[in-house]
Amino acid sequence: MTDESTYNIINEPVPFASDELFFSRTDERGIILSGNQVFQRISMYGWDELLHKPHNLIRHPHMPKAVFWLLWDTIKRGEPIGAYVKNCAKDGRYYWVFAIITPIEGGYLSVRLKPESALLKTVDTEYSALRNRELNETLRPEDSAALLTERLETLGFTDYTEFMATALAQELNAHHASLQQPPNRAIEPFLALMRQAKTLLEEAERIFDAYTESQYVPMNLQVQAAQLGIQGATIGVISNNYTIISDEIKSSMDAFVAAAEQVHHTICNGLFLTCVAEIQQEMCNFFASENDGGAPIDAAEEIASLQQQEHAYEAKALQGLRDISAQSEQFRQSCQDMKRLAAGLEVTRMMAKVESARLSVKVDGLNELIDDLDQFQNAISNGLKKIEQSNQAIAFGITPLLRSTNKAA
Repeated sequence: MTDESTYNIINEPVPFASDELFFSRTDERGIILSGNQVFQRISMYGWDELLHKPHNLIRHPHMPKAVFWLLWDTIKRGEPIGAYVKNCAKDGRYYWVFAIITPIEGGYLSVRLKPESALLKTVDTEYSALRNRELNETLRPEDSAALLTERLETLGFTDYTEFMATALAQELNAHHASLQQPPNRAIEPFLALMRQAKTLLEEAERIFDAYTESQYVPMNLQVQAAQLGIQGATIGVISNNYTIISDEIKSSMDAFVAAAEQVHHTICNGLFLTCVAEIQQEMCNFFASENDGGAPIDAAEEIASLQQQEHAYEAKALQGLRDISAQSEQFRQSCQDMKRLAAGLEVTRMMAKVESARLSVKVDGLNELIDDLDQFQNAISNGLKKIEQSNQAIAFGITPLLRSTNKAA
């Protein structure tokens, strides 16, 4: 249902209010089993046209397939996802939602709110460009999803997890502002944690890049030592020491960067889960007070299902905070290991400087190699200082969030 000719497309929005949340529940194949009155009203289909029909009945032809590929790839792994979705009502008009899809027993639950943040305009533009590429280049959905991820990186997001967490946080803030409600007090501290985690990740990657640029220094020092003959014996020993330390750094570097990535991912996921828990609670309360409009569904059963999801994601959000604390501590240990290696590198660098100054014969390129050692040492030293500062800020920042969440629980 992606050919626009099959739709009577009208470039006008279906109006709905900021406080109107809606949901639908499907089986594992995406067949609609239930929903609330707002869902039915905005889609403009009758219940007899919605129930037991594929959810893509309301898919808009302007939506890139990449989004749905990411969606299904994520929820089939048992993980939740958030996405901006442009839907098509029965009369051809459109309505944007921010959808939160979570796995439930026997299928999936999609809770939607009206997107009102400034990010929607950017998403609309990006979706349009990507959809045009899908049609013009006959892209496979998974290839289009890869392009979407690349584009998000260009826009400043490390990955889709960071994007959806940031987007949902912005939409929740806009939602509260529109309803003249106080914001969720956890969002701003979480966003601050995300900024620190991003700094941490960027510095870890800079250290990795510095290592890559200097990885041939030991071999080049060996060449210099060979040219010096007997006078180069000490340089040869220094080169061997550097090689040993460099090999240790190499074996630790992948794990070091991976640990930084895990801290960043865990914080993004924690923010997303915290926001999901709030929306689940609001959806449950809204549905309990809603007129069912004669919907042929078991309201009590749906409320029980929504409450179950609400409690599940409150627990997931709390666990997410604990995971951040644990990941931060693990990364601190990784930093200590890297500092130990950096200290050994510093000793080797100083020995090389002293020995170079003592040589009676000057060899072209030796001082340049020692300068390379200086640059690598400085990159590690400066990077680790910034990383420690960011990781300490994360450890301090998570404590009040954990405390307030534990009290609420």
